Amino acid sequence: MYLDKSYWTDYNTIEAAAWLAKAIIIIPGLVFGIEIWWLHFLTLATSSLLIWASMRKSLPTLVLFNTIWICISLTIIIRHLTA
Repeated sequence: MYLDKSYWTDYNTIEAAAWLAKAIIIIPGLVFGIEIWWLHFLTLATSSLLIWASMRKSLPTLVLFNTIWICISLTIIIRHLTA
């Protein structure tokens, strides 16, 4: 399915980019205990776009998940910039 060119519509591409951005933040945090705070700007953008993509695909649970992720990213960015 992923190798089929017709799969990579605009919203599926956004979804893949958003999950990759989240993995780039989560994996170093879990494995090495490293927080790369500035990557939350990337997840802030991709999560916002993924809300749009989830509405196109009628996936309300992903809308909620990405709304929560936006709040987490904003909290980390604000915490870092005000420290």
